[in-house]
Amino acid sequence: MKPLKHLYLHFQDGQRLILRFPQQSDDPGSIARNLRKQLESPFLSIQVDGDLLLIPRESIKYLQVCPAPAALPEPTIIGAELVD
Repeated sequence: MKPLKHLYLHFQDGQRLILRFPQQSDDPGSIARNLRKQLESPFLSIQVDGDLLLIPRESIKYLQVCPAPAALPEPTIIGAELVD
């Protein structure tokens, strides 16, 4: 069984959507390329319970993927911590 990942979508209007899905690939390079493609698209596309969910990028404040993929898109700042 592939490891599970969590995606937290934080929207401009303050709402949040939490998704759980299996790791999409074992190839770190493929993961980084696909992540970059998603970020360059005007819509975030996700298959959810057999349906295609298209979320306009301009409605998203930020995304959080947990745990982080092994390969990250360049440039990514590594080792940061959230501070209140």
